[in-house]
Amino acid sequence: MSEAASRCMEKVWAQRTSKHAQTLLKGLSITAGLFLLVAGTVGLSAIIFLQLVYFIGSFYTIFFGFLVLTVELRDKVPFLSVAYHWIDVYLKFLTVQRGKGAFYWGVGLLVLFIGPDGSSKWGLNNVAALFLALVGFLHTFKIISEGAPALGPGEANPFEEHAPGSHLQTALPDSEAAPSWTNLVISGK
Repeated sequence: MSEAASRCMEKVWAQRTSKHAQTLLKGLSITAGLFLLVAGTVGLSAIIFLQLVYFIGSFYTIFFGFLVLTVELRDKVPFLSVAYHWIDVYLKFLTVQRGKGAFYWGVGLLVLFIGPDGSSKWGLNNVAALFLALVGFLHTFKIISEGAPALGPGEANPFEEHAPGSHLQTALPDSEAAPSWTNLVISGK
């Protein structure tokens, strides 16, 4: 690879942490959630054509669309921050970018293979699922790095790199003056 191409790639890679790139990723994620909601709602009409599998898949699509929007809009909408607390407790992997990306990727692939009429035809749910899987790919491999969420005090995520308080997770060095636990057990004091 030539030196000019190498410098160009470095400049492009440096832009992945810019505010514009983070806004683009957030916008793509929110759009994917809204697209899932719309596709799932339209997919509910499959019951008219007696396509039961696609109809049930549409409920999954709607549920996952709400879940995506809750995760992405957690610090923007007060109502969703209450639901996000439940996610923060029980689905902790959705609070970090790679966990969220793997989930989006998995859900996208799951819904992608639920075709209308049990065939290989594509419906609107499938297109929305493919879009979500692509957004999940961007999250999983951190093609664009996600910005830090606007959280309140005490809500830092200890699993995220460079989180406030993550430096406290390293072991403290033993002091020579203070007796260690091993010495207390051995000496019987």
